[in-house]
Parts: sequence; C-alpha cells; structure tokens
Amino acid sequence: MVSKDFQTTPTKGLHGKRLLVCFLVFAALFMLQSVVVTELNASKTISEGDLAPAFALQDLGGAMWNLAGNIGNNVIMLDFWSIYCVACVQALPKLIELYEKYKDQGLVVYGINLDSFGLRRVKRFISGLGYDITYPVMVDRKREVAGAYNVNILPTTILIDKNGKVELFHIGYKPGDEMDLDYRIRKLLK
Repeated sequence: MVSKDFQTTPTKGLHGKRLLVCFLVFAALFMLQSVVVTELNASKTISEGDLAPAFALQDLGGAMWNLAGNIGNNVIMLDFWSIYCVACVQALPKLIELYEKYKDQGLVVYGINLDSFGLRRVKRFISGLGYDITYPVMVDRKREVAGAYNVNILPTTILIDKNGKVELFHIGYKPGDEMDLDYRIRKLLK
C-alpha cells in the first residue's frame, strides 16, 4: 500500500523544479536584456556640450511631456532614478527644493523612474515618502530614454541648457551635490 504523502511528493518536487527553471529563465532574460541595453548604450555616448536627445513620456497621472516643448524656453533637469536606489531616494528632497526654488525662473524638472514593474508600485512608493514630488515623474519601463542618454548608473542627473545642449552629466549623489547643481542652474538661468 502506498501512502498519500508518497504520492504527492513527486508532484511537489516537480512543481519546485518548474519554479526554479522559470526563475532561471527569467533571470537569464533579464541579464540578456541588460547586456543588450549596455551594448547599445556603449555605441551612443552623451557628453556635455552634445544636443540632448528628444523624447516624450507619460507621467504618473497620464499627461504627456515632451522635452522639445521646453527647449528654447527653459533649463531642464532630468533625474534618472529607481525606488530601490538609496542614493536616488536621498537626492529626491534636494532636487524638489531646487525645483521649487527655480521653477518660476524657468527650471523644468523631469523625474524619470527606471523601474520596470509598473506604475502602481512607483505611485505607492511615492505616496509613502511623506512629502510630495512636485515635478512630473515618468516611468521609462523599456529604458528607451535612459538608453538615448546612455544612463547605466543611478542616480544620474542631467542639466540641459535653453538651447538644448547637455551642460552637466552627473552620476551618483552624495550630500552637498545639490550645491553644485544650484550653482549651475543659477548660471544657466541667467
């Protein structure tokens, strides 16, 4: 006589193996995507002085934002970030302060989130911050904008002058970086 537990064990083992195989396939595809994006980005480098690539993205509220609509009128700051990036989250309040300080003088800020899991999680994360992000936040799930700007490390902050040229390509954040950003924004707004 065969026990009931013995009969279900092979099925449980098979289910676990299927989960493991699915996980490994998913991980391999994710790594392959990262390699392909990195390979594509390696051929496109954005440097200070280059024209900023144009893009249009939808914000978390559904409004469409177009970079080209601000060139010629505004200084633009792009903040590429992720909810899983500690330095990104540390930088957010400082970037909000800069936006609030200079928005009436012509500073436009776009927060470009690179998390690929969807809007709902990003919205939930933002609602739990304890403060508002007062500039538009978009999700670049396919990393097309990040690819156009060769963004591979987060956070990355890019300043674009009124003529559409990249004036600053800054990787990372440490306390005090906002003072350099403040100086550069002031200079560009003149």
